[in-house]
Amino acid sequence: MRKTTIAFLLLLGITLLAQKGIAQENLNQADLKQLYTALQQTPSYKKLKKNDKSYAALYEKLNAEIASADDKLAFKLLSKLLIEVNDNHLALYSTADSSRRNVLSKVSGNIDSLKKELLLKDVDSLEGIYYSGESELGIYASSPNNYLLVSLANGNLLAELFKTSYSGCDLIWYANNIAPFNLIKNVRLVNGVLTGLPISKQKNKNYATLIRGKEHFELKTIDNEIGYLRLSSFSSSNDNIKKSAEFYASIVDHLPEKYLIVDVRNNGGGGYKTSGKFIDLLKKYKGHVFILQNSATVSNAEQFILALKARKNVTTLGEQTRGMITFGSNYGKKIMLPSGRFAFYPTDMKGVESEFLYESKGVNPDVNLDAFKGDWIEQTIDYIKNKFDK
Repeated sequence: MRKTTIAFLLLLGITLLAQKGIAQENLNQADLKQLYTALQQTPSYKKLKKNDKSYAALYEKLNAEIASADDKLAFKLLSKLLIEVNDNHLALYSTADSSRRNVLSKVSGNIDSLKKELLLKDVDSLEGIYYSGESELGIYASSPNNYLLVSLANGNLLAELFKTSYSGCDLIWYANNIAPFNLIKNVRLVNGVLTGLPISKQKNKNYATLIRGKEHFELKTIDNEIGYLRLSSFSSSNDNIKKSAEFYASIVDHLPEKYLIVDVRNNGGGGYKTSGKFIDLLKKYKGHVFILQNSATVSNAEQFILALKARKNVTTLGEQTRGMITFGSNYGKKIMLPSGRFAFYPTDMKGVESEFLYESKGVNPDVNLDAFKGDWIEQTIDYIKNKFDK
C-alpha cells in the first residue's frame, strides 16, 4: 500500500509539473496572439505591415519560440513584433511585480579589458563608454545587429539594443527592479546622448536639456528687442488646455516686435487643442522667430516645428528631434496581455504622410548648437546678434 501511495504521489507531481509547463506555454502564446491581434488594429500596422508576408511569418516563428520561454525571453520575443513596426509611440512594458525583481544577469568576459577596448571607440560610434550620474556604463556589439549596455562597475547587463532598419535601435531596459522589462523605441546617439535615456558620453553638463519646472508656459523679456517664450507641454488634458488658453490670452498682445526665442526643448507633445493657437499666433508674428529644439522634443512638439519651419522668418536651432511624430494615441489606453505580466500601449492615429518622413529620423535644426559648450539661450542670443544685428 505504501509503495502504491508513493508511486501515486510521484505521478501526481510529474503531472502537476507538466501542467505548469503547459500553462506557461499557453500564457506565452496567448500573450503573443493578443499582442499580434491588437497590433493589427493600429493604423501603423495597416500602413506598414498589413500585406507583409514576412511579418506574418515572423509571428509564426515567434509563436514556436515563445512556447516554453521564461518571462525575460518571452518579453524579448514579444518586443520583436513592435521592433519591426516603424511607430515609435507604440510601447510594451512589464507590470509591477515583486516576483520579477533582480532579473539582472552578468555578462561574460573581463570588464577591465572591455573598458580598454571601449576607450578606443570613436565619439560618434554607438559603442563606447557612457555616464549616468556617477555610474560608468559601456555599450558594445554582441553581434552585427545587437548591442549590450552594461555596468562597468559590476558587469551587470542593464539593457539590450536591437538595430533597426530606421537608422537607430530599439532597446529593452532591464534595470528597473519592480517592472524590469521595458521596450524603448528609437534610441539614437544625438550630441553624445542616447535619446530617451539619461545616458551620455560626457560627464560635462548637457545644455541641450531644459529643466522645465512646474509651469509649462512662460514669456519673459531678455532685453528690449528679444523675448523668450517657453512652451514645455502641449498635453491635451483639460487642465493644460485651460492653462494654455489663459496663458495665451495674457501674451497675445505682448510679444516683442523684433525677435522671439520659442523654446520647445523637452516638450513631450500632446495635441493641437493646446499647440494650435500658438502655431496660429507665430504664423501672424512679423518679427523673427528662433525655435529651440532637442532630442527630447517629441510628437506634437515636432509637428509644431514642422508647421512653422518653412516660414522665411523662422530659424530652428539645437539638435535633431526624437522622431516620434506620426501615429500617436487619442485615448492613451493600454491593453493588459492575458498573462497579466505585460501591458501594450497601442496607437490609433493615422498620422500625416508628410510627417512619416521624420519617423525615427527626427527634424533637423537649421543651426546646430553645441550641447556642452554653454547655455543654449545664450548661444541663440549670440547667433541673433551676429547674424541680424550687425
